[in-house]
Amino acid sequence: MFDFAKLDKFINRFDARHAFYHRINDGAKILELGCGNGDNYRAIKLLHTDVEFYGVDILPPETVDKNINYQQNNLENTSLPFPDEVFDIILFIHVIEHLNNPIQLGKEINRVLKPQGLVYIEAPNWISMLIPSFGIQRNQHNPFNFFDDPSHVKPYTKQSLYEYLYQSCILKVKKIGTKRNLIKLPFDFIKLFYGILVRDRHKVISSVWNFSGWCIYGIGEKKSQTPSSV
Repeated sequence: MFDFAKLDKFINRFDARHAFYHRINDGAKILELGCGNGDNYRAIKLLHTDVEFYGVDILPPETVDKNINYQQNNLENTSLPFPDEVFDIILFIHVIEHLNNPIQLGKEINRVLKPQGLVYIEAPNWISMLIPSFGIQRNQHNPFNFFDDPSHVKPYTKQSLYEYLYQSCILKVKKIGTKRNLIKLPFDFIKLFYGILVRDRHKVISSVWNFSGWCIYGIGEKKSQTPSSV
């Protein structure tokens, strides 16, 4: 049987999120907003063993990877439980679309980020509302259509993601793009039909997300402080 795990590992080298992970400096202090049980933490630790990783989420602490410096915190609140300018990197991955009012959180992101620190944000593209809601193995969860996830509030456009980083987070926007791995595209159709054949919803969704451009991402940088003129 074809080893999709090895193929995925090779293809991930050309993925926007994993490319960002490679840019992280050893010894960096990282905060993930909505860290879940620690999937992104574990992906980063495979590349950088000495990073200091913090996470916030609403999950009970016992469900989160014990190696994450975790604090239970609702991101709908207006403050983060950290002092000013302590993080080199902030990850905000598939969380903003679940929030009713992320604007105030943008100011908090700026506050806890070091000068020249980077933010990586990822969210569903507006076109995710147009993808049909397929019924393949519903019990395996994960959305085809944006509204397949009842906790989703709204999708984003590249422009709205730009404005969030620029206006709400007060950052210099380094990059905005569609999270489409071009190297993966030729394999997506194979993976799609294989997923349908073996009734694996995750494989089908992975392919659909990539060739449809289901996700968008942005990278913002906090400007260095300049001394006040006398």
